Amino acid sequence: MNFKQAQIESFCKNPNPDVKCVVLFGSNEGTIAMLQKKCAEAICGDVQDAFRYASLEMSEISKEGQEIYAEYYAQSLMGGRRAVVVKNADNTLASVLKNLIPDTKSDNLLIVCSSSLNTKSSLITWAKDRTDVVIVGCYDDREENIAESAAALLRAQGLIFDTATLQVLCSRLSPDRKVNQSEIEKLAMYLGERKNVAIADVKAAVSDVAGANYDDFCYYAAGGEVAKAGAMFDRLLKEGEEPATIIRQLSYHFNKILSCTAQIESGKSADEAAKSLRPPLMFYRKAAFMQQLRIWTRERVLGVLSMLYDCERDCKTTNLPAEQVASYCVMRISGAARKLSTQRA
Repeated sequence: MNFKQAQIESFCKNPNPDVKCVVLFGSNEGTIAMLQKKCAEAICGDVQDAFRYASLEMSEISKEGQEIYAEYYAQSLMGGRRAVVVKNADNTLASVLKNLIPDTKSDNLLIVCSSSLNTKSSLITWAKDRTDVVIVGCYDDREENIAESAAALLRAQGLIFDTATLQVLCSRLSPDRKVNQSEIEKLAMYLGERKNVAIADVKAAVSDVAGANYDDFCYYAAGGEVAKAGAMFDRLLKEGEEPATIIRQLSYHFNKILSCTAQIESGKSADEAAKSLRPPLMFYRKAAFMQQLRIWTRERVLGVLSMLYDCERDCKTTNLPAEQVASYCVMRISGAARKLSTQRA
């Protein structure tokens, strides 16, 4: 069965005993880790309970998978279901699961985690049509989904907020839901007994490293501010961000521009197109964004997106230093934007 993230969170509140295996896969390792913990706790209560929780690395598992069989069929000395986690799984696990899951009489839950599997992987294609296996694709939240997930996280903390406050909060969040959950929990702790969230509270309690710096970086790069884009790129690297993740953020920004240019070509004004964005543009970003709409035509944006896609792929798959690959791409794009801005002026 193919579940969305909201469905697996509902499953965690009331686990279906007919589900024998949950497969969490995709590029967002933070979301995978968060959901893995929720699934495990739904079964065993406490992941520190060695009687009811076990964790295996794929590198520890033999081809025949005896280690998984041993843990999966083990009974808790204290009673209750056990959660067995396999981390960093790959396609070689498919043959083990095909033999294990259909014939199992165990009521334990196997949780498979992998950032390398995708929808075309043999393990996923086998699992998606089974009723005793749940698969969940874990990918970075698109910008339009960050507001939705942030609002849900705020409500889960019992916090009250308005649209303006949510907008400021979203400008500081990242596509990684686990990071965002941590930031919102920090905000709740900062508020103490208070439940109404103000913009000042967000600015005081929520780090801007994950979101605001990305936002600044994207506007510098797409706006032709070469030196600032380079400096922000270096800062993000120093703060531990992956080159491929930085490039993906820039892709999100250019997809916003692409959405607007398509609407402009269909007859809408630039202002109307910008107002259609979700979440809405921050008021202090509007002038810069409108300038970017003037210099980036649809054809140019498509070229940039192709370049960014190739760059992200090269960061992950070649032996070249990812920092250099990404930096060169950023400098090309910001340099082109500066040239276009100068020509228009």
